[in-house]
Amino acid sequence: MSKFPLDNPALATAVLDAVEKKNRDESFIRYWEPFPYELKVFEKFTDKIKILVVAGGNRSGKTEVGAALATAFAEGKDYFQGYPAYSWVKDLPIPDKGIKNLWIVGLDYKVLQNVIWREKLLNGGNHPGFLPKDDSIENIREADKQIYFKSGCVITGMSADSGREKFQSASVPLIWLDEECEAEIFDECYQRTVDCGGRIVVTVTPLIDINSGIKTPWIFNLWEDMKNGRDDIAFVHLSVLDNPIVPEGEKQKLLDKWKGHPEERARLFGEFVRRSGLVYPMWNRKVHIKRTNPSPDWYTVCSIDPAATGPTAALWGRVDNSNNIHLYKSYKESNLPVSEHVKNIKLRNGGDKVDLWLIDPTWGSQRTAEAHKTGQQLYRDAEGPGRGLPVRLAEVGEDFGLLASIEYMQGTASGPEGRLPRVWVDPSLTDFIEEIEHYTWDFFQRGPLKGTAKDKPRKHNDHLCNCYQYMCAMKPKGRNTSRPDSGSMPTGSYF
Repeated sequence: MSKFPLDNPALATAVLDAVEKKNRDESFIRYWEPFPYELKVFEKFTDKIKILVVAGGNRSGKTEVGAALATAFAEGKDYFQGYPAYSWVKDLPIPDKGIKNLWIVGLDYKVLQNVIWREKLLNGGNHPGFLPKDDSIENIREADKQIYFKSGCVITGMSADSGREKFQSASVPLIWLDEECEAEIFDECYQRTVDCGGRIVVTVTPLIDINSGIKTPWIFNLWEDMKNGRDDIAFVHLSVLDNPIVPEGEKQKLLDKWKGHPEERARLFGEFVRRSGLVYPMWNRKVHIKRTNPSPDWYTVCSIDPAATGPTAALWGRVDNSNNIHLYKSYKESNLPVSEHVKNIKLRNGGDKVDLWLIDPTWGSQRTAEAHKTGQQLYRDAEGPGRGLPVRLAEVGEDFGLLASIEYMQGTASGPEGRLPRVWVDPSLTDFIEEIEHYTWDFFQRGPLKGTAKDKPRKHNDHLCNCYQYMCAMKPKGRNTSRPDSGSMPTGSYF
């Protein structure tokens, strides 16, 4: 005789509801379905995507989405067949044979344990935790932050503040980074995915912009790479205002709190903010990057921006018959004596003729206490009197070098053929391109003008930009144009 109460529909319904509730409580991830505004995250995560960035405001649901993705990859698609969650799992780029290793990275151990591990995976907030309580989990090692799945996958929780050494040597098919860690941690994580064709998911409120000066803005750089055509990166923006779990009253309080604040767009909508504008907003990779193979016969300038301990940079440019500058070679090294920099710059020059060697006028005119020589003299006499580099002080004035460099950049960007003067950058100058794209006006950090821009660029990773400005300030002319009186200008030299 059946034990199921077929003759009592109400009781039968209650039993079915109880069974359903038990199943949902034990394996909630199978029943979880994203809100409509979150669906775009799963739709964007296609097979060709290497890096998925979910940029959301506070309480936008971005961490919950990250936890759902991590659990789905660990369990594999078969686990979800026949359940509601299969609708968003079925098209994810989960390998047919599953994955064996998955990292979850929190900013520090406290965030990893309290937010990701306990709130999202084990216990849950508005619903049960995403980690199933059924036989698909073989073991949970809380102390080691490891979860062993019947599918063969192991989730390991990592703390970004433990240092890059902890992120070396492994091969990991999926890594979920919650919030923006240091760039060196991301770089190590990326390396862990290379040999296995792995992927990276990042959930973040994007507060580190190009002018933060605190961290390398690697997430912003990914955003720029995507906009410049890299098709294996996808960004999805989530807004707290779309989250139905957050009460309307709280949403209004958030709107009032962040209104007019520099971080408003990031906190509410997961959008990047720039606390200061770009010095070269007209810069465009599609316009300014161009392999021109400038002729060695053209007038050639090399500018040097020296430093006692930090990076010393050099930039080479050639001037065509229309007075356009073609930047084609660069040098950048740190913590070397002048003699080593001179030797390296000569090697980088490769024996080409240079008509004009320039050096930072401030550094070059200062006299060192040790050698009792100016910086200019040190470079000229690095390998014996008169045997170094015949540098002259660049004539940049207070801001003429900056204005001239903007003029060259703007000339390239204006009209289909541009207007004179113009400048083009060889695609091999990756360091120069990196500096130009992150070169911003400085801003006031305190006082009544806090957050507003100053009238000078921020002194941060700008060494090749300085070289470019020294060069533009001299308004170099091509060989078939009339040249100004050279005065003390040194003759061309070979190195």
